[in-house]
Amino acid sequence: MTTNQNDSQTILNIAFSSNYSKLDMKTTERTLLVLGNKNAGKTTLIHRFFDKSEKPKPTKGLEYTFARRSGKSLTKDICHVWELGGDLVFKTLISAIVGKNQHHNLSVVLVLDLSRPEALWNVMEILLKEVKTLIYCSNEDEKLNNVHDKNLEDKQNNTSFPIPLIIVGSKYDVYQNLEPAKKRIICQSMRYVAHTNRASLLFYSTNDATLVKKAKEVMSHYGFGTSLSKTCVYDINKPLFILAGYDTFDAIDQLDSNKSLRSMQECKTFLNTYIKQVPLVTDSNKGSVLEVEDPLTNPNYMDSVIDEALKKKQEEHKLFMKDYEIICGKYKSNLQ
Repeated sequence: MTTNQNDSQTILNIAFSSNYSKLDMKTTERTLLVLGNKNAGKTTLIHRFFDKSEKPKPTKGLEYTFARRSGKSLTKDICHVWELGGDLVFKTLISAIVGKNQHHNLSVVLVLDLSRPEALWNVMEILLKEVKTLIYCSNEDEKLNNVHDKNLEDKQNNTSFPIPLIIVGSKYDVYQNLEPAKKRIICQSMRYVAHTNRASLLFYSTNDATLVKKAKEVMSHYGFGTSLSKTCVYDINKPLFILAGYDTFDAIDQLDSNKSLRSMQECKTFLNTYIKQVPLVTDSNKGSVLEVEDPLTNPNYMDSVIDEALKKKQEEHKLFMKDYEIICGKYKSNLQ
């Protein structure tokens, strides 16, 4: 059997076409990890992103959901969304999502409650530190958050968060009622934190259709790789919308000509001077300063077998502590 040149060319074209088809069938998966204050509107933000109409329920521990979207390929791209509830009480659960080999294509969405400016810094600092410590730092990982700065001179002051970071200031409608001086300080501080970490920053309210649309566009960009408008809003009298790399330290400092911020400690001190930051208790037994509800007392999570086993363990612990105190008392008496 002989094959002429035209037949060979046809076979070659088919082979190339087959390879391209396989490439087109590849699904892109990305993950969003949503963190932040309790009752800051994290679940509502996720519902808006996925166009869900049902009323959101309080998040206990770690919640998961996902969505598919038709992209450039023939198959649908997938966006996984994990939400951490309960303020800082369940922060150790972050390790289930962030790890040495799990943070590729992962972006963090940090939702900070603008109506509670006294809790902004500590929640932000603790949660971002938790994520950073879980990411295995290597030369390869430094490329994960590849942001092109508008001002190249700012690079020397940027620590750059190791993975893409979006800071969302929620409840903008309530924040608008704050006095102008407080709003200026909050804007300056949040812009500094975002720019230092090479993060995107936006103010958001679930009651404002325009802000909801912008928030959805940003989450779609990081969750599905869709295009995003580069038009930023820097005016402190309007809801901020600043993409990663599109701010400058010089512009931030202009908000207060008497204060130049060039370190996180300076920014922390500056914010704390004008808006006293409350300490946050992270002990899971005590809850947090924001009154985190204990899931053990929630009737939705009742289980007779588990509850009985827990009760026995608690009784055993009480007996152990009682015996321990007796032994310690005898030991002290012998020493005397």
